[in-house]
Amino acid sequence: MKRKADWLYPLSLSAALAVAAWAVSATPTPLSHAQAETAVVDASSGEVFQLARALPRIDDPDLAMLARARLAAARLDANEANRLVARYLAAGKRTPAQRALAWPIAADANFAHGDYRKAADAAHAWEKALAEQHAAADELAGAQQMATLADQLAGATAQQVDVYTPKPEAVKRDKVGLPRSLAAINGKPQEVVLDTGANLSVVSLSTAHKLGLRLLDGAASVGSASRQAVASRIGVADRLEFAGLTLSHVAFLVLDDQQLNMPVPGGYQIDAILGFPVLRQLQRLEFTANGKLLPSRSETAQPGEGNLRMAGSDLYVEVMLNDLPVAMHLDSGGAASSLSSQFAAEHPTVVKGLKSRQEHVAGAGGSRARQAASWPQVRVRIGDQQTVLPAIGISLSDAGNVKEPNVLGGDILQSFDHWTIDFPRMQFEVGHPLPRPLAKPAG
Repeated sequence: MKRKADWLYPLSLSAALAVAAWAVSATPTPLSHAQAETAVVDASSGEVFQLARALPRIDDPDLAMLARARLAAARLDANEANRLVARYLAAGKRTPAQRALAWPIAADANFAHGDYRKAADAAHAWEKALAEQHAAADELAGAQQMATLADQLAGATAQQVDVYTPKPEAVKRDKVGLPRSLAAINGKPQEVVLDTGANLSVVSLSTAHKLGLRLLDGAASVGSASRQAVASRIGVADRLEFAGLTLSHVAFLVLDDQQLNMPVPGGYQIDAILGFPVLRQLQRLEFTANGKLLPSRSETAQPGEGNLRMAGSDLYVEVMLNDLPVAMHLDSGGAASSLSSQFAAEHPTVVKGLKSRQEHVAGAGGSRARQAASWPQVRVRIGDQQTVLPAIGISLSDAGNVKEPNVLGGDILQSFDHWTIDFPRMQFEVGHPLPRPLAKPAG
């Protein structure tokens, strides 16, 4: 504690005892073993900020080690995550349940890093540990799908940066609010959706053939039993050019055309998506409200120490909603922000009294119905900037048994004059809030 000014001393005995009692009560209560395990597991699905706050309360040194490994993976520090997982596994004989807790951390860290061979090995070890403890089919399916996908990606030549001389690109919002720009793939112009929420780039099958992608042998699926598995293949573009960046050996998930056809009035088709492995090579991306992407090199001093985190394969930022801290999946490919059924369960006073309705959620593989409420006039604060969102949807039931995250989408992003992702720093920032149009008077 900093020493108070001398004129405040000496403290009376009663005041001194009160301060001592406060200090004791302020000491964080240690988490139970079960609570600590849950915190580590939940961090893979967005609760990584809660894990960081909980770390001082994890007394078990082994679980604290895994927590630090998960937090390192969330900062895209694969080397540190791998080191801590290896140290944990080497510290005595581990049960299948303990190995099933450690291996997905290494799988996620290496997949995000683009080291698909290490990701596949970790996913296979995770799958084996789950099988040994007779885990639920959904858990096993998730490990199997990651292993299969990573195996396929590991069989291809690794993506490589050939040239990077940053240059601005025009970005337009399409009929559902997704950001689109123009890239060159194998020398052919191709309109692409820019999607920070995609852990791989994606093309439709017809577009893969048109662009001359090399389709790898074998098939995989994306998702799990709880996330609607969608059959896919891997296609590789020999060359991709975008925003002054030239890449070789770029991997794409190849989906059937109908899986990228969304049920929107008048029809809506996505042919190509640039996802995280491509966009992170731009280092620093600034999207402006007037339709520009301004890429630049990062000037990082302390890599990975910003406010952005990778949970599983998704980017998350902590946002204040009416003074509630909420971890939200940063999804530039999502037109509307939304809150999950878990948020609804954790904050019943927010949901109480709100009108609900049934809505359909579109995605790869079709649309799913869910019950949702509308939370009006929500204050949104990111860093030192704040805006008011007219409304945000809160899911009251998972769509088709799909466990969905809280989503930070285009409606919030477009409320500011710009927003920026700095991948080496893992920093997310927004500019000044834009004025909202005045509501028209009734009548």
